[in-house]
Order: sequence, then C-alpha cells, then structure tokens
Amino acid sequence: MRKLVLTGMAAAAFLTACSKDDDKKCESCTSDLGNKFEICDNGNGTYDVTAAGEKETITEEELGGLTPKLVVELACESDIELEF
Repeated sequence: MRKLVLTGMAAAAFLTACSKDDDKKCESCTSDLGNKFEICDNGNGTYDVTAAGEKETITEEELGGLTPKLVVELACESDIELEF
C-alpha cells in the first residue's frame, strides 16, 4: 500500500511540475561558423529571439511577414546578426 501511495504522489508531482514554457514552439539552427539562432513563439503574438547569446522579445509584426522558421534559416545561411 505504501508503494502505491508513493507512486501516486510521484505521479502527481510530475504532472503538476510542467510549466507553460514547456509548450513553447521553437525554431533554431546553428550556422557553419557555430552561431546559434533561435526563435520561440510565446503564444501571445510575441517571440523570444536568441542570437549570439543575446535574447530579445519581438512582436509578430517585427517578423515582417516571415515565418519564424524562415527567419532562423536565413540567419543561419547568411550568419547575420538578427536586428528588429
């Protein structure tokens, strides 16, 4: 019985430990020079952009009509610093 209670408590802790951040949809890539680019959709019309270790939050309008996937692909191909 004790094992059953402990197992139930562990399962409940696991299920409640998940946060909304786990649901973020991110696109990322690493350029040939080793620079990592990442864009994560916050689900509220904003995106967290990380490039060269710097993180910035931007709006959907600042993507200029491009998809997050296309933005990171272009950044990796040209190995540019993202500026919005």
